[in-house]
Amino acid sequence: MELIDTHCHLDDDVFENDLPAVLDHARETGVRRFINIGYEPASWERTLALANQDSAISYALGMHPNSADLWSSETKAALTMLLEREHPVAIGETGLDYFREHADHDAQRQAFRDQLDLARRFRLPVVIHMRGDVEHDIVGVLGDFPDVRTILHSFDGSAGLRDFLLERGDSFGVGGLMTRAGSAELRAVLRSVPLESIVLETDSPYLAPKGIKDRRNTPASVAIVAAALADLIGKDIADIAKITTQNALSVFGLARAAVVGGTT
Repeated sequence: MELIDTHCHLDDDVFENDLPAVLDHARETGVRRFINIGYEPASWERTLALANQDSAISYALGMHPNSADLWSSETKAALTMLLEREHPVAIGETGLDYFREHADHDAQRQAFRDQLDLARRFRLPVVIHMRGDVEHDIVGVLGDFPDVRTILHSFDGSAGLRDFLLERGDSFGVGGLMTRAGSAELRAVLRSVPLESIVLETDSPYLAPKGIKDRRNTPASVAIVAAALADLIGKDIADIAKITTQNALSVFGLARAAVVGGTT
């Protein structure tokens, strides 16, 4: 069984002392590829350095909405240079977060639009973070970019947003949030999302699935998410793994031969 963790933060400080063991454990559960998310300038260099150490780690580069106050002509130019030079598999994570209020809403929307413009220019998908009462604004912004494909990280939207994204041909990131007791409405929405539109993720070290005692989530949890999704939609876990892995390969433009991964 081959799985891909399409959204993780392996450069987080909590993995500083045992990342090789964490990755080895994930591989034992079937995870063959990891997409690390470089979410702000300080994270971009860590993300690139990490990918240079392990051929199984791909990466996205972008500006998180909670860091949008850092977005400027200078950081946009720096990101553009990295996109030209380093060839990430996606831009992000970007998007909108009106829950934490770490950054001005106008600044978030501008950074979001600018990164969608870059995605159009470089023909890359965009990983979208959304939290708080942002659906209306997310739809409004994406309506101006019908040609840019997106992945809704840790999707937690309404049936209306689901239908909007399906019409666009976008992808749904499904992770530990879906397994939690308080996510009954989310599970109801996900039941009618075609499996061909889903990719699996962990958001490690965050958003641990239900039943994980260690508050530090790891990429090995992809197997738990796959099993929960299999139960939810009534499919065999082998089918979940096969189809979501193919989805990830396609969405992020990954070569199948690279799925085996390993330290370089």
